[in-house]
Amino acid sequence: MRTFVVSRSFFTLPLLLGLHAIPSAARAAYPVAVQGHRMAVATDHEDATAAAMSILRSGGSAADAAIVAALALGVVNPSASGIGGGGFAMIYDAKTKSVKVIDFRECAPKALDADALAALGDKPLRGAAIGVPGEVAGLEWLSRHYGRKPWKALVAPAANLATRGFLTQRHLARMAREGKTLIEASPALAASFLPHGEPVAYGARIKRHALGKTLEALARGGTKAFYHGAIAEALVATAARNGSRLSLTDLASYAVKERTPLSATIDGKTIYTMPAPSAGGLMLLEVLSVFGASAASPMVKHGYGSSAYFHLMAEALRGAFADRALAAGDPDFEPNVNADYARMIAPAQIDRRKLQIAPFRTTAAEDWVPVEGGTSHVTVVDAVGNVVSLTTTVNDLFGSRIVDEKTGILLNNELDDFSLPNKLTAIDPRLGVRNRPRAGARPVSSMTPTIVFEGGRPVLAIGGSGGLRIATGVAQAVAARLWFGCDPLACVSAPRVHVQGLLPGIAVDAELPDDVRGGLILRGETPRVDPVSHTALEMITLDWQGDDATIRAAADPRKYGVAAAE
Repeated sequence: MRTFVVSRSFFTLPLLLGLHAIPSAARAAYPVAVQGHRMAVATDHEDATAAAMSILRSGGSAADAAIVAALALGVVNPSASGIGGGGFAMIYDAKTKSVKVIDFRECAPKALDADALAALGDKPLRGAAIGVPGEVAGLEWLSRHYGRKPWKALVAPAANLATRGFLTQRHLARMAREGKTLIEASPALAASFLPHGEPVAYGARIKRHALGKTLEALARGGTKAFYHGAIAEALVATAARNGSRLSLTDLASYAVKERTPLSATIDGKTIYTMPAPSAGGLMLLEVLSVFGASAASPMVKHGYGSSAYFHLMAEALRGAFADRALAAGDPDFEPNVNADYARMIAPAQIDRRKLQIAPFRTTAAEDWVPVEGGTSHVTVVDAVGNVVSLTTTVNDLFGSRIVDEKTGILLNNELDDFSLPNKLTAIDPRLGVRNRPRAGARPVSSMTPTIVFEGGRPVLAIGGSGGLRIATGVAQAVAARLWFGCDPLACVSAPRVHVQGLLPGIAVDAELPDDVRGGLILRGETPRVDPVSHTALEMITLDWQGDDATIRAAADPRKYGVAAAE
């Protein structure tokens, strides 16, 4: 069978009809997604996609492929993820027809210094914000419960990339340019990504020898090698030198959490998405509950990409941000979080929300301004129908910017995702209380790994990167598929808008046509071009004919992602 791969950006192609409506002619502005009938992978980087496909071809499971891709992304796209970070995964087991969620997000050290965290300000090195890394524990959990291949074989591709080297792709080169000032503050980071004082160039070969040796140790020793012994001691020492309270006890006691997916059935589609401590799933379900999950949506009459479409979408997202501000938190510390999520997507609340949305009025969300940043996402379907949607992150651009030189591990700054009191009291003392810094707690996230089912079968899997833009981006891409039937590549590539709490107006992609921007102004919006360039989505769809499915996969060109299918 042939493998079809797309790895080049087409984002600058002209958008026909100003995206007033996506059917027929407008769809021609985009190539179609890659297509197969057995398996598919979509990631942010061609090396990660290639490694994951190789594992699938050799009989590996969707979980095996997701592990391989996540580890590879941590090597080749360290601005976004790595084993010094953490994340979430959603798994569909085709044999048992069950959906499971795991939370391997970073948590606060037991000796958390909230004052030091609040005092960080704009400092480039963010040691006080280092959370206990969860990625290694989460990936090994996946391997143990859903993997077919030996753990050592899953770590080997990433170890080889780090040791033998990889070619810098456009996204990493761009992040090195944009983050030059931040990288300069970290000699260990600068050694790899600012050679001779200049940002690493596209096409340059990078070798990460120390990280390669660490990955080889993990291949042999698994989580024990990471959370105990020499690697753990090196991480704690480096973190301490930079103001972190991370301890050996924190690492040794880290545990993956199994959680119940947040779900809703709307217009015959059952959407499984991320529960607390993520707020992304809540926001997605609020949008779909307001507007529906099929071609019968009232949004269809406005046309995909029209000013009316984007304004109404923005209004629903503003309401979702307001709910996030009041409700989101770590459910292990805030026992009412899950009940409040359920209340916010209950019919009575959704009916009230619908009444608040008007076609020519813009409302302001009562929210604060968190600082979520980089992330990586992987979506996989294997030959027997298992599906994994996995998101992992180090938070900001290059995380804390602190690299342990002995191990080559880049540490996260995930504790910046807590809601700090000095950001909230001037707005509303109720906001973000559930997401306040506490020892052992996991900060609220926007990560939104999601799987949609129809007739008991998976028909769509998606997730993305980009901090707070994950939830708004996933909502728009899912809407494009469920409401308008767009090809997956159009769903993840088309111009998007973003609204965020107290930030004024509505952020729009530069490619959004002028007439659409003008229409937004008439509807009370204040458009501004969105400068963020590290947001990206990965989508796989399955169209069933009897027991066979046509599988289509797409990776967002914003990060020069790559999809493959057979």
